[in-house]
Amino acid sequence: MSDPLVVVGIDLGTFASGFAWAVIDEQNDDPEKRTIHFFTQWPGQPVASVKNLSALLLNESDEVVTWGFDARERALTHLSGTSHKYRAAFKMQLMHNQSDHREPRTASSKARQKPAEQPAQEGNTPLGAEPDPDEEEGSGDDNDDEDEDRNGFAPGEPPSEAEMLTTALLSRIRKAALHQVTASGYLEEDIRWCITVPAIFTDRTKHLVRQCAAAAGFPREDGRLILALEPEAAVHYARVSGARAPGSDTESAKDLAAPGRLILVVDGGGGTVDLAAYRNDEHGRMVEVGLVNGAQHGSNELNRRFEDRVLADRFGKPELVEQLRQEAPEAMLHLCEDWERGKLSFGPDSEEDLYLPIPTAIDRKLGASVRKRIARKQRGVTDYIVIPPKEMKGVFDTAVSEVLDLVDDQLDEIGGQDPATTATPVVLMVGGFSNSPYLQHSLKDHLAGRAHVLLPPDPGAAVLHGAVHFAYSPQTRARRARYTYGVAIAPPFDPDKDPEELRFIDPDGLARCSGRFSKLVTIGDVVDTDEEIMASLVPIRPERSTVSHLLYATTEKDARYVTEPGCEFIGKLSADLSTVMKYALPDRSTRLYLSFGETEIKVRSVVERTGAEVSTTLYFASDY
Repeated sequence: MSDPLVVVGIDLGTFASGFAWAVIDEQNDDPEKRTIHFFTQWPGQPVASVKNLSALLLNESDEVVTWGFDARERALTHLSGTSHKYRAAFKMQLMHNQSDHREPRTASSKARQKPAEQPAQEGNTPLGAEPDPDEEEGSGDDNDDEDEDRNGFAPGEPPSEAEMLTTALLSRIRKAALHQVTASGYLEEDIRWCITVPAIFTDRTKHLVRQCAAAAGFPREDGRLILALEPEAAVHYARVSGARAPGSDTESAKDLAAPGRLILVVDGGGGTVDLAAYRNDEHGRMVEVGLVNGAQHGSNELNRRFEDRVLADRFGKPELVEQLRQEAPEAMLHLCEDWERGKLSFGPDSEEDLYLPIPTAIDRKLGASVRKRIARKQRGVTDYIVIPPKEMKGVFDTAVSEVLDLVDDQLDEIGGQDPATTATPVVLMVGGFSNSPYLQHSLKDHLAGRAHVLLPPDPGAAVLHGAVHFAYSPQTRARRARYTYGVAIAPPFDPDKDPEELRFIDPDGLARCSGRFSKLVTIGDVVDTDEEIMASLVPIRPERSTVSHLLYATTEKDARYVTEPGCEFIGKLSADLSTVMKYALPDRSTRLYLSFGETEIKVRSVVERTGAEVSTTLYFASDY
């Protein structure tokens, strides 16, 4: 792969998405002087914006008619009486449509009660690789690498609706970005792409995003497409945007790249509120401290509460709200658009009622009894949804209080990690939800005396800016492992410790233990982004040309067996070893290298006898 000449950052958002790009040259090597190009002329947009709506309009065959602002505009004016469907806010459904929770077949499915004990050191004695649970005896030499669908999705169940919609959206964004970059004289192969993902996405969900991107036409080659955590991208932007941590009586103002600076990012988007904390090392590079946290308390949560609480209260029952969604979708879109604008202007000192006009198509379906109820609850007003400040505060507080709890939990976790550092932490608010005056005031009031609350310029576009900076030059040095990761192995059977039901005889007549957990990294460990964890593994069955290693994760620091409670099968690592399987057992061993420090788990496999790197594929099998 040739060195890229251009980087393109894509903010794949729940509510809105966009792209920006920069040329790799000597002038742009200085991030504070870097020129970033944005696209702001989306079809159907009401005003110029660096992001387009993450929305699709589909026809009766589920083909995309149009997307973004144009999709919403056409849905608002032409949806009734057609078979077209408007789809939006589907990104977070990637976390809820993962039905492929295959559990590998092992010698026994019973949970083991034996005490945990470390396996032999991987770097000293080659360990027996666990037999592939997905292969029956005599199944032949099949190569998993050849099973991957040409559309980008791994073998198994067909893509979910959320995956197909995400693929369609990414395809449109890629096409728009490619048009802009190639119009400036660059080729598609000159581009390094970066797509942002929420910090709360699991490794499997991030893998799904990569699969969607591959199906949308993005490159598959390692390094041509990278993923960046949204809060991490936002910090990259804030560090070069001129935002400075405020001083106090004992501190002077510091830039966010200063050594020792502790930054907690609160990324409030449409679907999620993500939290991630970083402390700068002595060179100013970011080291992740604490585990990423977050929940689905983003701006869309307020939209749901508006419909499920306010509208249900005015109309009398939630069933009527759902009926209106089905029978008057364009009118409900109009009403929710008015709410979207109104909520952004609400602050802690707001004293005026919010008036939202009731669209005619909704009014016709309400009936006399519902109108009487609305009049009774709104002092006679029936042509508007009237929301007084107290009720608005109630809608906000239910979501905001959960955000404050998340911030408290994160500050408590990172507070005692480095007692030598006494500088006041900076809480960096980014994302579209961070534009809410009510959220800003609540967070500043809640953290008074404990942390500085800082908003960078244009917090709604911080992730998009940061995606370009991250693609150009990642500034994260290390991250913390979310789980204890390991692989299933089959070492020699220990009659004093291993249950008899896990005992089996390998082809060479040696008694082995099935389902032993060989730890690669421990939960909470700081892993450098350029560090690789190595395990030396030997395939037991000589008739196989493909060896499959089973990856597991657990929240426990130690585990002896992969069948212990809380230890979950998360993926399979397959490597083609056809060139060495003719050799005796020790000479067909492989070194399995896993990198946990990057945004995704990366894996490669090297044949010890030849030193050749073999093709390796990772398929995640469950969410965890």
